[in-house]
Amino acid sequence: MLHLKRTVSASLILILILAALAACSSNSGNNEGTTPSASPTGTANESTNNEEAAAPSDTRIVQTDKGDITVPANPQRIVSAYYHGTLLALGLQPIGANKEWWMGSPFLKEQEKMIEDIGAPTSLEKVTTLEPDLILINDFDVEIYDQLAKIAPTVHVPYTAYKNPKEEVKLFGELLGKQEEAAKWLATYEQTAEAGREKIKAAVAPGETAVLINVREKKLSILGDNYGRGGYAIYDALQLKAPDIVQKEVIDSGLQIKEISLEVLPQYADADHIFICFNTGTAQEDIDNILNNPVWKNLPAVKNGNLHILDYNTYLHYDPISIVGQIDLIANILIK
Repeated sequence: MLHLKRTVSASLILILILAALAACSSNSGNNEGTTPSASPTGTANESTNNEEAAAPSDTRIVQTDKGDITVPANPQRIVSAYYHGTLLALGLQPIGANKEWWMGSPFLKEQEKMIEDIGAPTSLEKVTTLEPDLILINDFDVEIYDQLAKIAPTVHVPYTAYKNPKEEVKLFGELLGKQEEAAKWLATYEQTAEAGREKIKAAVAPGETAVLINVREKKLSILGDNYGRGGYAIYDALQLKAPDIVQKEVIDSGLQIKEISLEVLPQYADADHIFICFNTGTAQEDIDNILNNPVWKNLPAVKNGNLHILDYNTYLHYDPISIVGQIDLIANILIK
């Protein structure tokens, strides 16, 4: 499975989408999410009475990096190449998604049973057979945007459209008219995070540091707070502190992943806790070469028994529901 980084710099598309929706809201009175532009489906003509004129439109127009897109106001058949987990967090059940690359979270097991696989890479033929009324894509499918747009209204939401999962949920709440559901998820996240911090209070002192390490085959990398593998739960929800060098070079820089050699690992892993995740396919020999190396064994967290190995399939996923689930699991790891 592939997992791409999320940068910490917001792009123009976030501003464009939210500005367009704000305009829709301000021009439509109490009909939040309707489109004030000319000739949206369901708009009343001059002879229609006031009650009918107040009815919400069947479509809305959103501004994206691909221009103005007319989308259903209440889509029923959404194909979402990447963002299916975000839709589920908003109470929407997509009909299609990319199984091989993006599905498989244990926190979405039941919901994903009802989602058709659209292939990896995305199969235009499969998407067509699903007869979607809305298609959502990220950067990975942008090269086939024009073909997808011929099947159904297609909205490209790049990774740079939001800084973190909270912004992502808010953005899609606005895009899909699910602001109330977005607010509920945000409240759930904050409540779960607060409960997690309370749970670890006796075991983890304020200001304790943690570093998140990922191993993919022979590659050793330091991860930030926005790259999956439990990073958002560790740093944002439970509020463990990244070592200064990690904060500066990996998180604040926007890189979110920095490949390093084992020899320089002590510079980055001088922390109270080490979390490490081994990607599927990493050979046992490569794992042993790290865990049995004297450099590794002399790291403070390893010597003090604060090494936490994270299961790849449990912590890889970065959707809103999985992140909430990871908070309690990591809290339990820390108090053992």
